[in-house]
Amino acid sequence: MADDSILSQSLIDCGVLIVDDSSVQRKYTAEVLTALGVRHITQAGDGSAALELLSTLSPSPAVLIVDLEMPVMDGVELIHRLSKLPVLPALIVASSRENVLIESVENMVNDLGIPLLGAVRKPVSKETLQQLLSRMASMTTGAQASIPAALDVSASDLQRAIACGEIVPWFQPKAELVSGLVRGVEALARWVKPDGLVVAPAQFIGIAEQNDLMFDLTLCILEQTIQCLRKWHSNGFSLSAAVNLSPSSLGDMRLADAILNKVEDAQLPTKLITLEITESATVKNAAALRDLIRLRLRGFGLSIDDYGTGFSSMQQLSRVPFSELKIDRSFVDGAHHRPHQRALLESAIDLGQRLGLKTVAEGIETREDWLLLKNLGCQIGQGYLISRPVPADQIPATIVGLRQRLQAL
Repeated sequence: MADDSILSQSLIDCGVLIVDDSSVQRKYTAEVLTALGVRHITQAGDGSAALELLSTLSPSPAVLIVDLEMPVMDGVELIHRLSKLPVLPALIVASSRENVLIESVENMVNDLGIPLLGAVRKPVSKETLQQLLSRMASMTTGAQASIPAALDVSASDLQRAIACGEIVPWFQPKAELVSGLVRGVEALARWVKPDGLVVAPAQFIGIAEQNDLMFDLTLCILEQTIQCLRKWHSNGFSLSAAVNLSPSSLGDMRLADAILNKVEDAQLPTKLITLEITESATVKNAAALRDLIRLRLRGFGLSIDDYGTGFSSMQQLSRVPFSELKIDRSFVDGAHHRPHQRALLESAIDLGQRLGLKTVAEGIETREDWLLLKNLGCQIGQGYLISRPVPADQIPATIVGLRQRLQAL
């Protein structure tokens, strides 16, 4: 019996294009798709034929299942051509090649900005294909509150928004992997317009950095985070919070004193605030290092964020008194079925443990990755499996709702 409940409306309406030079594989995949309830299925024997079909099909397929090794035009070249289309289909990469090559293609797809449902080895089972197609629904019908809108922003607009209180922190819970209990949150800036439109930080952080507004923006987020912590603590929620420091703010002589004053004026223990510094933000000048040392001496946590994404990891760890190592999502997501990625993840966790640092993994989206991290000894997890970022007033209810679910993982 077809299981239409897993299919997004766009998938039901537009269907799937199978691109594989093996007629046997195409037939098998088509039969599985039909059993899953996909009504519109088309096939192509190579990348060139697939592009020709895409130029004529209306509506265009919602999903392409693409093999890598094909004559005329292989899957890698096809994927690059797909990235130039005005409307990008979602992609499933299916290949019989070794895992490390498939993982490299997956990284390439992500770099190209093509929606990726998964990259797997052939033959693809019905269960695996069902799981991959179910991700289409979350891509097309995910909570709007978690997908901030794009907007043209000027420096003067942003300066006014900071002054008027339109820049606010949303919070993403972080949970202990052993107990499943939420112990902290990360504050993430959002611009909430008077009409309710939510503007993504990617739309305004760069402008703030280029126009000397990061000092004001950082303190704006910190001050509101402090207020939220005080309120949550008074209501019985003992949480800590992480606040991001921009690379452009490091070394600003005003910043460390301002952070200290804000926290001490609120009579909040400094240990409840962790300051996250991106791994790629090289801390070379003495003024930046001075401020980080001062903050650490006063009890603030210091986290090396996005660990593993830059080239100065070891140098940073040897220079800065970090208390936490935050492992980038690129090492976490899907590590349970990728041996090379798992080895890198395990090394990062082991390094953190050897250095006496709290280890935090971001980008956890599946139960399998949660269990892997737990078994490897990682202490804290963050990601959509736990919770998306939510407005401050939703944190208590979110935490209550997470207790039973996370402890059952």
